[in-house]
Amino acid sequence: MDALADVIKLLRPATVLLGSMVATGRWGVRVPEQPGPTFYFVTQGRCWFRTSDVEPVELQDGSYVLSAKPLSDSFLSEPNGRTELSDDAFKARHTMDGEIRIGDEGTGPMTRVLGGLIQCDPANADLLIGLLPRLVHVPATEKTAMRLRALVSIILEEAADSRPGRDAVLCRLIEVMLIETLRREAAWAPHAGLLGGLADPQLAQALGHIHADVARGWTVGELARRVGMSRSVFARRFSEAVGVAPVEYLLSWRMALAKDVLLRGRGTLDEIAEAVGYKSASAFSTAFSHRVGCPPSEYASSLQAGRG
Repeated sequence: MDALADVIKLLRPATVLLGSMVATGRWGVRVPEQPGPTFYFVTQGRCWFRTSDVEPVELQDGSYVLSAKPLSDSFLSEPNGRTELSDDAFKARHTMDGEIRIGDEGTGPMTRVLGGLIQCDPANADLLIGLLPRLVHVPATEKTAMRLRALVSIILEEAADSRPGRDAVLCRLIEVMLIETLRREAAWAPHAGLLGGLADPQLAQALGHIHADVARGWTVGELARRVGMSRSVFARRFSEAVGVAPVEYLLSWRMALAKDVLLRGRGTLDEIAEAVGYKSASAFSTAFSHRVGCPPSEYASSLQAGRG
């Protein structure tokens, strides 16, 4: 069982905004704070990407950026230039033929940047933030960037069309894009969390066991034996890499699955409890209330009220 694919599938990611910006000459634009992770792809030219907590990064045609918490993402013609907020008034002044056009037309090379906001299922949207490093930059020279370019091209084409199944196709494409990005990160650099676990073959195997049979009463000793490690070494390595103990990860994953089912109104409490490893609806309700902050019977309505 692929733990990363499980999590991404549970998120049901979709893109709710795709926009394009064209810039020439000297320019700088700051993206408004976004409610979710945002990806950017440079489809022409070159520019600099800057945000409040990351050093400026030079991007070129084919570069990809995934920003986990877009608070002050900026694109500029030079790293230390000034920026203007791309708010509604800015967009009204600069939008032409469906894209934002800025800078001094005809005074230098053209840069084009495509952007998309990723919106996840509200039940477990926080899982994606937990997965993502603050910023992912995939240089144009990497093989992953070439694969992402092909995906973004199809996403753009699909978003502009209205063929049957459009939303489902977009959801699958965004899933693939996220998996490509995250498995690249797991291979390139250590990250605390699920990516940290997946970077270790033995821990990835243990995570796979948990995801394949979430209702099982897994113990640290049993998981350790399954992956050929001593109990103490396994517990330490898992906690260091994933950031929580193995049993804590199991309980968190159970709650993520339960929240998803509850939000969709599928199954009785007894059925949900059995599916995620609890012996009774009352035991499940107690555990759910402790972790989520409200009883399962109130979860969907409380989530909707909180977002209203």
